[in-house]
Amino acid sequence: MDLTEIYQNKPIYFGHRGDRNNFPENTIASFRSTIECGLNAVELDVMLTKDDRLICSHNFDLGKQTNGTGFVDDTTYHDLTKIKTGKKFDKTKQQPIPLLTEAINSLPENVLINIEIKTKKIFDFEAAKLVVRLIKANKIPQKIIISSFNPLVVRFVKIMSKSTPTGYIFEERKYFKGVYIARPDCLNPDIELLADKYFHFCKRRNMRINVWAVNSVADRNLLIDKNVDGIITDNPQLAQN
Repeated sequence: MDLTEIYQNKPIYFGHRGDRNNFPENTIASFRSTIECGLNAVELDVMLTKDDRLICSHNFDLGKQTNGTGFVDDTTYHDLTKIKTGKKFDKTKQQPIPLLTEAINSLPENVLINIEIKTKKIFDFEAAKLVVRLIKANKIPQKIIISSFNPLVVRFVKIMSKSTPTGYIFEERKYFKGVYIARPDCLNPDIELLADKYFHFCKRRNMRINVWAVNSVADRNLLIDKNVDGIITDNPQLAQN
């Protein structure tokens, strides 16, 4: 996939786990709200259940966001269907945990999806294998970027699906060196780490840079001045103001 085509109108605004301020994050309601707010890209997280189903969730620990207990990777998908996520919201707004395929099918084909693969262990490629399988089976009609904090997962995806754009995420400076393992198409740093050296690094290597989580007008304007490629935000209104 040609990155020039993806980033022909930049910056791209990604809804960070959807519209997570108004709906439970990583749910179909949250993703759809992102699009209704006028954004044309969604960032979502995926991980595996005990029975190897790809679901959308940021946390393995069910106690953090849901009314359930235990951990996603110790729970079958059937049991996950019995709980709701978004416990900080009123019960009327709480949502089921969707499968990745359900999320994909709920979004228009002209939406860009940044699929972040979550892992507990550095050599855990199981979720990545299933994502690649969906790609190769043409089950994802949208343009996609596959990203992860795990540099080995990013490299694995690129080896298994050379045409799929990848992104390496990091939130501490000491992990920047993982980019040499990941060899991604995009660098996705935390805005707290923002430094000119990352922009120079990407420019020299013809890489794109997507910054998260950008939630203020001042930060957005700074990034636009720096010619950033992607803005990952909890505030969809940034794309309108």
